[in-house]
Amino acid sequence: MSKIRSFFAIELKSKLILDKIERYQRKLQKSIGPLKLVNRSLIHLTLRFLGDIDNETAKKLYNFMETEINNKYFNPEDEKIGILKGVGDFNKRVFFIRILGVKELLQEIYEKINKKTQSFPEIKLETKPYTPHLTIARSKRQSHHRSRQNQKSNPGQLPYPQLKSQYKEFEFGKWNIEKVVLKKSVLTPTGPIYSNLEY
Repeated sequence: MSKIRSFFAIELKSKLILDKIERYQRKLQKSIGPLKLVNRSLIHLTLRFLGDIDNETAKKLYNFMETEINNKYFNPEDEKIGILKGVGDFNKRVFFIRILGVKELLQEIYEKINKKTQSFPEIKLETKPYTPHLTIARSKRQSHHRSRQNQKSNPGQLPYPQLKSQYKEFEFGKWNIEKVVLKKSVLTPTGPIYSNLEY
């Protein structure tokens, strides 16, 4: 039986916000590159990576998501608004945008999903604390060591510490979080291809 590489996520569709993120990505690339920038159409908030699961498990998790998450946490009359403000990185390897205003909600949803996944032996147990963020770029091997070299070859570019400071309080926009989706990920030589699973 074929497996489905999948994860729970929340999509970002605002053109205005994505335009601002793309501008920051370009500045980041020039400042610290080379980086693997996340294509704007693929930018999302990951709630829980599931790994490779079979179709029956995916179907059960989809039904759980609809009944226990989307039906209970989201409705048009009670908008859930997150604020995308400020930037950060994990050891200059993963670069992200911070999410404010809905951290408690996202944490609660994550914990509910994580508890549910424990009933499926094929899904690896997650032990790391959950930190909601939007990943926008990843470093290529040793790219963080090339930052100074990159600045020398592009002397007009802002050094990364200054760029990071400049965007410390920058607001990319308000994000209306509408629902959680279950995504399928297919890895290809040119990058992942995502699609939403529905049953």
